[in-house]
Amino acid sequence: MTISYSGNVIRLLLRWKGSIWRTVWRELLIYLFFFYSIRLFYLKGIDFIDDDDDDRNKIRRMFESFCRQCDSYTRLIPLTFLLGFYVSNVVARWWRQFETLYWPEDILSVLCTVLHQHDDKSKRRRHTIARYLNLSNALAWRDISSKIRLRFPTVHSLIEGGLLTEKEYQILETMHTENESSRWMTPLHWIQQIMRQVEDETKPTASLLNQFVAELRIFRQSLRKLYSYDWVCVPLVYTQVAALATYSFFFFSLFGRQPLLPEIESGKEIDLKVPIFTIVQFLFFVGWFKVGQDLMRPFGLDDDDIELNYILDRNVRISFAIVNHLQEAPIPDFENDDDKMWEEMHPPVKDGETSPSLRIPQLPHSKYSSQLSEHPPRLHAYVPIDDDRTSIKDMESHHGCISVKKDKKHLNW
Repeated sequence: MTISYSGNVIRLLLRWKGSIWRTVWRELLIYLFFFYSIRLFYLKGIDFIDDDDDDRNKIRRMFESFCRQCDSYTRLIPLTFLLGFYVSNVVARWWRQFETLYWPEDILSVLCTVLHQHDDKSKRRRHTIARYLNLSNALAWRDISSKIRLRFPTVHSLIEGGLLTEKEYQILETMHTENESSRWMTPLHWIQQIMRQVEDETKPTASLLNQFVAELRIFRQSLRKLYSYDWVCVPLVYTQVAALATYSFFFFSLFGRQPLLPEIESGKEIDLKVPIFTIVQFLFFVGWFKVGQDLMRPFGLDDDDIELNYILDRNVRISFAIVNHLQEAPIPDFENDDDKMWEEMHPPVKDGETSPSLRIPQLPHSKYSSQLSEHPPRLHAYVPIDDDRTSIKDMESHHGCISVKKDKKHLNW
């Protein structure tokens, strides 16, 4: 699920679920294991290779030269550029997939305007259309989301959930046998047939009916876009380049970041025992790359994947609330019940008095909100008016962000 968070820096850094620590701790332990293994070989292992001191010193110098060469190689890999461009594209793609998800409020609000009657037939039609919309969502989302597939392992399990009847299931299976790509579109076609019956029987307003058809088209497009995102991923070559650059960088850093004895003895380098700066760099770059990998498929089981189960439940509740409770509930008697703002703007006029001017009501503040500092917008285009000696040059020297003395007259636009 997508993790929500707030608080100061300490609280953010100490979180575990969905954090960088949970993402890279395995890779970091493996990296440190190889780092200290190479360090142990450099400090102790070379002594066991050969009994001759000259040969051991020669091997040690060759190892030190290789480490310096690896350190120079790490500067040639444009890791920041590669990862920055890769992750920015993946994050933008992840957010666009979330925006593609369709919420049923718009289309069902238009439906209640088109099909506004309160008879049993209209109620059943509104209820059925709301059910078909959520059925299409469930059928489409279970093909792209692991969570929805675990919730509804088979299409028949939607019957137990109440979104499908046995007869409708038989029709869907027949359509799926003939064309595998038509199952999630079939309920939307049923909605079109229902609206054709409504048009023949009740003759609704043409503009409202056209608006409903347009919303239904947007709903169908959203499901088709989700299929396209699930089908066409970021090119594999680009992901391979980012992965190869990241892990080759830290492979060379296993040797290039080793503290060497000649530099330590000469005072050019300090042996920190723990490679703090390398660990921080590892967290930055590997965590950056892992974010791109996790967000590549946003409908899976990772921490930052979109919670489609919650969205489906929410859409079902909102859908039936709109077509049943909201549509059938009585509206307020606004023609006879005066609200406070109306009374402030239209006070009663006594005999012999003229009608007072219209007053604009103001929203009150609580004792807490009245203590807050407000920063209303300030327009920066103004012409200073000091005296007759004001020249065009002086006027041009005034800019919106430069403070103006309070005793000077000026026009504020």
